[in-house]
Amino acid sequence: MVLKVKNPGLYTTVQDLGRYGHQAEGFSPAGAMDYRAFMLANQLLGNDENAPGLEMTLQGASFEVMKDTVIAAAGADMALKVDGEEFSTGVPIPVFKGSLIEFGAAEDGSRTYLAAAGGFKVEPVLGSASTHVRSGIGGYHGRTLQAGDVIGTGDAAAAPRPFRISAIEEAEAVRVIPGQQYDRFSEEMRQKLFGEGYTLTKDCDRMGYRLDGPELVAEGGHDVLSEPTQLGSVQVPKGGMPIVLLNDRQTAGGYARIATVARVDIPKLVQKQPGDAVKFEEISVEAAATLYREEMEKIRDGGYLEMNNDFRSHVRPTAGKLKRIMER
Repeated sequence: MVLKVKNPGLYTTVQDLGRYGHQAEGFSPAGAMDYRAFMLANQLLGNDENAPGLEMTLQGASFEVMKDTVIAAAGADMALKVDGEEFSTGVPIPVFKGSLIEFGAAEDGSRTYLAAAGGFKVEPVLGSASTHVRSGIGGYHGRTLQAGDVIGTGDAAAAPRPFRISAIEEAEAVRVIPGQQYDRFSEEMRQKLFGEGYTLTKDCDRMGYRLDGPELVAEGGHDVLSEPTQLGSVQVPKGGMPIVLLNDRQTAGGYARIATVARVDIPKLVQKQPGDAVKFEEISVEAAATLYREEMEKIRDGGYLEMNNDFRSHVRPTAGKLKRIMER
């Protein structure tokens, strides 16, 4: 066992890249909301890109280290301390038995991913380690982590890389493609969606983001025959306020869908906090496919990494361990 949960934070779960091929059986994919941050945290450690990690939401967790290992965190800007000393996220950090890892509240963004060398070890369900809390499957006993939980890692040897995650700069607009019922919405309604902008409400979770802003009205009514849902579907229920369906969404839905968020912009959207603004921009299906393919190539080819010339993340934990040994 490697980490013992001291404080579980607000909503911390084990996730990988998702559980696919079972939506027809009623199981949504789940998986890391910000796939880019998740993959980059694993990449820093030389893990498989799908190695299970921990997703922390808005308020970070704290852990006691039970066994020497190497960790890396990526995603939202959460203050990170090891034995009371501040560390940067986005770099590999050796941690030693007896140390205390503490994450603070998210100051920018909403989700941070914690990876450990070898990936966290849990029993896969339907081929995935991802937690789906609503159905109680996957991850650590199908639930969020609780104080006292102890979690181990796989047997893979640590292979941390001498890199750090570079600053990620991207346009503010969230790009979308026309949805299945796009033709039910008049040009006026489309201009509202793309022109005026929305705000995330407090009703935002892994299932979906409920937005507040211009009311959208579907011609012929908002109800449709139930259809399979997709990640990023922007459905419009009777109240006229859009809901963006996300990883833990229902597997079928019966509301008109005006748009679908391009997968390349899912990380941008899910890092927003309640109260943040979101503005949509329309692109074609072909453009969305090309952008996603280029994004995955960039992630896998190390395009978000740069050489790390700051060795404090390695020196300080080692010095701390030597100090504890000398004080015994």
